[in-house]
Amino acid sequence: MPTCPPNAEMRADTRSSDFALIGHQESWSRISRIVHHLRSKEKPPLSVETLKETIPWIPARPIVRLRCRSILGDAVDGIYIETFLTPEELAVGPLRRSLQRIEDAIAVAEREGARIAALGGFTSIMLESRTRLTRSPTTVLSTGNSLTAAFIVKGVEQAAALIGLPIEDATLLVIGATGDVGSACSSYFAPRVRRLLLAARRLNQLEAFGRALGGEGCETRWGVEAGVLLPEADIIIAAASMARPLIDLTGCRPAALVCDAGYPKNIQATAVSGPRLFHGGMGRSLGGWTSDSLLDAFYEFPVQHVAHGCLLEGIVLALERRYEPFSQGRGNITPQRIEEIYAIAARHGFVPAPFFNHRGLWPNQPTELLGGKAVATARTGATAS
Repeated sequence: MPTCPPNAEMRADTRSSDFALIGHQESWSRISRIVHHLRSKEKPPLSVETLKETIPWIPARPIVRLRCRSILGDAVDGIYIETFLTPEELAVGPLRRSLQRIEDAIAVAEREGARIAALGGFTSIMLESRTRLTRSPTTVLSTGNSLTAAFIVKGVEQAAALIGLPIEDATLLVIGATGDVGSACSSYFAPRVRRLLLAARRLNQLEAFGRALGGEGCETRWGVEAGVLLPEADIIIAAASMARPLIDLTGCRPAALVCDAGYPKNIQATAVSGPRLFHGGMGRSLGGWTSDSLLDAFYEFPVQHVAHGCLLEGIVLALERRYEPFSQGRGNITPQRIEEIYAIAARHGFVPAPFFNHRGLWPNQPTELLGGKAVATARTGATAS
């Protein structure tokens, strides 16, 4: 499969990139779209069964080249590197083969001359956990989780205001509370909500984290069964590491505000309908970007220039000329770091994405949330009900 050609506006020297974005797809349907976009149109389509046999042999590679613009007038060039991690590999966890694929993707970023690389989704395990790289890369690495957390918490605040839900009177449930993003959201909202509920898999870590937040004067409860806490929550942030949507929210309050910030998604799509569920951690570039058409093969959102916060952090840091590991390790994202990266992003025109879910855009969003005249026409069916 040939690599995609660089856009005509981009640098002739494609070996010199300001940033690299490293990621994976959450489903075989998305992997299929990428593969068939790269294949010659004269060739017959491949079945999912054939893809499952073929993908493990495809090495990490750059499949998108793009130029991203700041509203201040600056621009940076970069690449998106696909690891071709499969949904099955995501489900079983960080096996040696999966970790090697991520290291291979980092090596590709180095060969492309990227000064900074953001590790999106599962690939951030290399920097979040105790997993160590087998060598020291010359490209600066960041998980991108700080900007993800910033877009989540700011998005929740905006959504709550939109539906008339006072944050200070609310009970907030964070699912995946001891993870890097979940703990950042919990710490941010601890002094801002009436009560904080925490859910995570490992009870020992959960208890230690809950007691630390409670020691700061926040009324806090925790448990390993999120379903037990659901009926009490006015706001729910789902930020757990799951290979597929497993959380059933049928037991939550009918008027609850739900932010699904997982990648892959945490919440079963049929569990909540209407405008109170939105996909969080997403950002929108008001300056926009230019790329080949492949980007649309797997980034299908109701408006243009929307992407995951973890990837956008790499672009934002490149625009700011801050080639540093802004997000590394688990539990290091403080409210102050959230405010810092959010301010940097806003300065360059990167803002929380308009509210949308699997049904499409929320109706009746203010013009400023939609980006004014810059918003693209919503795709067919992009209305929530």
